[in-house]
Amino acid sequence: MVAYSTHNQHDAFQTLVESLQTEPMLVSVNPPHTGSVTQAQPPHDAHTYAMPTVTVVIPARNEARNLPHVLPQLPPIVTEVILVDRQSEDETIQLALSLIPTIRIIHQTGRGKGDALRCGVAASTGDIIVLMDADGSNDPQEIVRFVAALLAGADYVKGSRYLAPGGSDDITGVRSFGNHLLTTFANLLFSTHFTDFCYGYNAFWRCYADSIPIDCVGFEVEAQLNSRAVRAGLRVTEAPSYEWPRRYGASNLRPLRDGWRIARTILRERVWRAPVAPIRAMATGNSADNELSVEAISTQSNHQQVRANGLP
Repeated sequence: MVAYSTHNQHDAFQTLVESLQTEPMLVSVNPPHTGSVTQAQPPHDAHTYAMPTVTVVIPARNEARNLPHVLPQLPPIVTEVILVDRQSEDETIQLALSLIPTIRIIHQTGRGKGDALRCGVAASTGDIIVLMDADGSNDPQEIVRFVAALLAGADYVKGSRYLAPGGSDDITGVRSFGNHLLTTFANLLFSTHFTDFCYGYNAFWRCYADSIPIDCVGFEVEAQLNSRAVRAGLRVTEAPSYEWPRRYGASNLRPLRDGWRIARTILRERVWRAPVAPIRAMATGNSADNELSVEAISTQSNHQQVRANGLP
């Protein structure tokens, strides 16, 4: 755990957490299940003078030109960064180490984004795990909002480009239409209220990692994680997120091929059962190591009205 250095800093952080509990910025995706984990207390007590440790997992392959737009922008609340590299042929690893000397490099032996995220999650040590891309399309500063949402009571937080002030400068008309169909399909099967089911910018408490295991290979990993979070009875929340265009290189996403894989994943996950029942681990917040300023957190409190932009 990372402790607050002053009571004033704790008050500023607590104000942000409380604002997310009352302001309509976040959207609850699934209703509470009677008697499930969602009825318990959150795994962190916002009234203690402590901040959970945060691990960011970033899968990468030949992303040397994009990393300077990602790693230096990570907020100070991040305490561990894991780069999962799949046999990059450029200077991805060397550049990552030059930007963050303490970054942990995991060499992926398998293939695909799902396998990379599984490796990164298994190696994580933080109380909270954040999954983001290396291509510069995710805003690293939004990690602050995701962490605050978890501390406000969520178990699993995912970004949504369809909640204000979120949006996208990258999604095409075809991808947006496909996302709409897949989101509607998932909502019908799971009785949920997702607005952006396929977006891959997520955060969750590490104590739930065994309850939502990753066992897929490709871009269907986000669909699998989102489905399993719901099926495991976790309290799933969406938070606004803005997607920027990939800065350099080309995406490996193939809309038709990967869209079909996502649809099959949604259907298959409808009958999936969590191998491990989610157990909320209460954090004591007694550690006084690694003091951290939360000024960056308090400046992120953006009390804007949430609205859905055309998705159910």
